[in-house]
Amino acid sequence: MTGTTESSAVMQVIADLAPIWMPGCVVDATERTVEVGWGRGAVQMSAVVGVGEIIDRCLQLPQQLWPDQIERWLRAVVAEGELATEEHRFGDVADRQRALLVQRGWSVRTGGPVADALIPFGEHFEVVVFIRTGEELRRLTVVRRSMLGLGDPGVPSPVQLSLKEIEDLRPVEHDGFEVLSHDDDPLVSMAIVDRENLLPQASVGAGVLVGVPRLSAVAYCPADAGQQTADALAAFVAATYQDAPDQCCPDLFWLQGDRMVQVPVTLATPPSVVLPSALKPQPRRTWLRHLLGQLFGR
Repeated sequence: MTGTTESSAVMQVIADLAPIWMPGCVVDATERTVEVGWGRGAVQMSAVVGVGEIIDRCLQLPQQLWPDQIERWLRAVVAEGELATEEHRFGDVADRQRALLVQRGWSVRTGGPVADALIPFGEHFEVVVFIRTGEELRRLTVVRRSMLGLGDPGVPSPVQLSLKEIEDLRPVEHDGFEVLSHDDDPLVSMAIVDRENLLPQASVGAGVLVGVPRLSAVAYCPADAGQQTADALAAFVAATYQDAPDQCCPDLFWLQGDRMVQVPVTLATPPSVVLPSALKPQPRRTWLRHLLGQLFGR
């Protein structure tokens, strides 16, 4: 089957089975939407949701698995509607959006049937959106974001709301490198996003070596600080990541401006950083050696 034919086949399965699983559910095959309802007693609510997400998921699976995947997704959509209704009780939802920097792939590994609202951030990280509900940070899904109207023009940016909360962070010196942290606050990880204000050294000279072992901790040093400092930073990142309740990423990176590349670290105890040649000390050449090199070859 072609891609269009396969998509139509998934749509037909949704149209056939959704009303059976959820009486009252309305499927519009032309617009590729489904209307689902939730509520208790006289208080009933509903939402029209696009089915593009579940069609894409089904196309990655054998056809015999489509019904189960579709049912799980539909029931998750209903649960999202119930959450959306509850979240309004805590005040303006738009102003309670927050964003966390997590390791790339975290959302897929830990998510449910409905995709998270996220923003890719380079090759190594992604920014996932949450709603602060009381003392809890709840993951925001693409479905709930639509239900709550958080994708509409004029809605505050969760990234900017988060950066506003950590704008007063100040680094603390630690064994030759510096650490940004604050009372187990997971928003600290977003310092990587606001490099201009919170990691200005990343745009100076060789940049910085940086790790985000916890959502609440970012550690860094000048990229050309030398092997000893780099090794101390790597050891701190590894030790901080291990058994942390808010693990982010165990790796070390070289951040220079907008360029971020992973730096290898050996599994030795203590770990040792394999510095790129550009970050290793270069031997100085004396004028005599330079002259001899010119006369007799290098």
